[in-house]
Amino acid sequence: MTSAALEQRCAALRQPVVDLVETGILATMKPSEIPVLRERIAAVQSVLSAGTDGIEEESYLSWHPVAIATLHRMEQAARAGDAAEAWRLFKEPTTGFFPLSQSCQGQPGW
Repeated sequence: MTSAALEQRCAALRQPVVDLVETGILATMKPSEIPVLRERIAAVQSVLSAGTDGIEEESYLSWHPVAIATLHRMEQAARAGDAAEAWRLFKEPTTGFFPLSQSCQGQPGW
C-alpha cells in the first residue's frame, strides 16, 4: 500500500517529469532548447523542495536526496550547454529517475 503523501508526490511530479523527459531529449538535438531544459529542471526541483514529510516508502526516501544532487548536476551541465550530459544524468539507472518510476509504479500516469 502506498502512503497518501507518496501518492500526492507522484501526482505532483508526473507532469514536470514528463516535461523534463520531452525537453531533455529535444535539447540534445536542438541546443536552442537548453533554456527550456533549465526551466524544466527547476520545475522538478521545486516539487522536490517540499521535502519528504509523511512519505514512508524507503524506495522514495532513498531516491529523494540522490535526485536533488542529480538535478543539480543536470542544471550545471545545462548551464554549460551540455544537454547530452544532462540527459545522461537523467537516464542513469541508479542516480537518475528510474528509481522514481519504481516508487510511483501503479500511480495514475506512471
